[in-house]
Amino acid sequence: MPELPDVQVFREYLDATSLHQRIARVDVRREKVLENLSARALQQRLAGRSLESTRRHGKHLFVRVGDDGWLVLHFGMTGYPDYSSAEDPPRHTRVLLRFDNGFHLAYVSQRMIGRLDWTDDPGEFIERHRLGIDALDDRLDAGRFREAIGRKRGSIKSALMDQGTIAGLGNVYTDEILFQAGVHPRAAASDMDATTLTEIHRQMRRVVQSAIKARAQPERMPKDFLTPRRGADDATCPRCGKPLEREKVSGRTAYFCPTCQAMH
Repeated sequence: MPELPDVQVFREYLDATSLHQRIARVDVRREKVLENLSARALQQRLAGRSLESTRRHGKHLFVRVGDDGWLVLHFGMTGYPDYSSAEDPPRHTRVLLRFDNGFHLAYVSQRMIGRLDWTDDPGEFIERHRLGIDALDDRLDAGRFREAIGRKRGSIKSALMDQGTIAGLGNVYTDEILFQAGVHPRAAASDMDATTLTEIHRQMRRVVQSAIKARAQPERMPKDFLTPRRGADDATCPRCGKPLEREKVSGRTAYFCPTCQAMH
């Protein structure tokens, strides 16, 4: 699923390709991806206007439409934006914005788990959906992080993935953060001491920023990262060389090194 680094890359992509161009037509190919608005309503709100600016919070991307409000994009498991002048948009295009210049912006979503929504105010949307502070928000310092995560019940992996506590982290990057911090994903969040939580906070910022720099492409990430090795049957730890293990933690498959992330 696209997580904070992926959505930040999508944001930068839209900023570089799709702003300040008049939308000539809106084709809604699968209305299922629309949340709280109809195809006709989306067409009326977008046609004749332009995308003016973007804002990201966690896994949500907000796109300002003229002076009228914000299109909200959530990408689900397989979604991404695609800007092109090609005659045929990508397969699994669900919504297509056609610009006056002959280019188009496609919202592509194979599994249609993502959604397009509308809001007059991103802040109100964030509050209404009870999203926590963004993982890269400067206000989320080590002290605030320790307070938020240290009081959570359950595993540290589940605590980091709780979008109501911290917005933006998912299955892949929580595994990376915990690997870099040397913490087992099943370790109890409430048992963490201040030193450990401070290190997890430090690694959270490092991992997320590194992933954005790598354009969220595993093969471009640092050599000591776990992420490029996920999914391989014979994956080994980039530090000690021992085989990685995987198990279900809070319903998600966690990858970890049992040696470098031993349970204490």
